[in-house]
Amino acid sequence: MADTGPTLRFRDVCIPQKAGEDVLSQLLLAGAPIQYLCMGGTCGTCRVRVLRGQEHLNEVAPGERHWFPDTTGEVRLACQAICKGTGDVVVEQSLKPTRQSKAV
Repeated sequence: MADTGPTLRFRDVCIPQKAGEDVLSQLLLAGAPIQYLCMGGTCGTCRVRVLRGQEHLNEVAPGERHWFPDTTGEVRLACQAICKGTGDVVVEQSLKPTRQSKAV
């Protein structure tokens, strides 16, 4: 199989990574069952743990510091984590759905 470049993986979804696009948008377009609500970094619903490849994401955004003041990048908001396209990224989401959360 030919190398397709950097990938983004969430559960059983593995897609070619799009540099410059946020993790949440890419996963939603792929039909991944990720929890989200505001898509703007204010609710914290789309938080994910980066299992591998945090160096291939942008720096933690100021809005994320509200939710994770001490994070070193292992916990991110999927709507704020922008893929650089420089290597594979693997994320997981372990939060339980809330009444207001949307799941695709």
